[in-house]
Amino acid sequence: MQKTRITVMIYAYQAGQLDLLKKQQTLEQMATVNALVNQGNTRKQARIIVARMRSTEWPSLETVVGQAVEQRLDEPDLAGPWEPLTEAEAEQLALSGRWPGPSLGVSMSQRNYSLPSELVTRLRTAAWRMSEAPMRELEARGLVGAGLVLTEAQKEQRDELAARLYPVPRIVREALARYGPAASSDAADE
Repeated sequence: MQKTRITVMIYAYQAGQLDLLKKQQTLEQMATVNALVNQGNTRKQARIIVARMRSTEWPSLETVVGQAVEQRLDEPDLAGPWEPLTEAEAEQLALSGRWPGPSLGVSMSQRNYSLPSELVTRLRTAAWRMSEAPMRELEARGLVGAGLVLTEAQKEQRDELAARLYPVPRIVREALARYGPAASSDAADE
């Protein structure tokens, strides 16, 4: 399976939850190795058994993020069907950079994930198609671009239109909020 690396800004609390999940998985793996050794396996045999279990018992963070994104993309508002991206659109979406809009005023963490290429294409397509109309309007009104000096009214207009944008990081943040590690623990608490 081919993978594509993406860089996204997620909420700091989401990054913390993912880091905590990784630590918990490491501790569980070490405990499992020790339990297998106590059952008479050599340490090497125990490590091999745990390695075989890893993908199902302790999925990688990229797998966790990818599954959350898949679930979010299956929701009616993002499911499409979408027109495929043109080559120019795909190239533009592959560039790093920030979409227009105000600062969210919350702590963010940059994360890099290698996700299945088909999923990244689906993600970028949904982001682009959901954002086409507000982005066109932002451009038509001259509200995007480096070095712009905007009036308060223009900033307000830009922010209203930018709130309708669905960049890739927004979709990933929503996916983690709904289907990531905290979402499962929230559901278990209810």
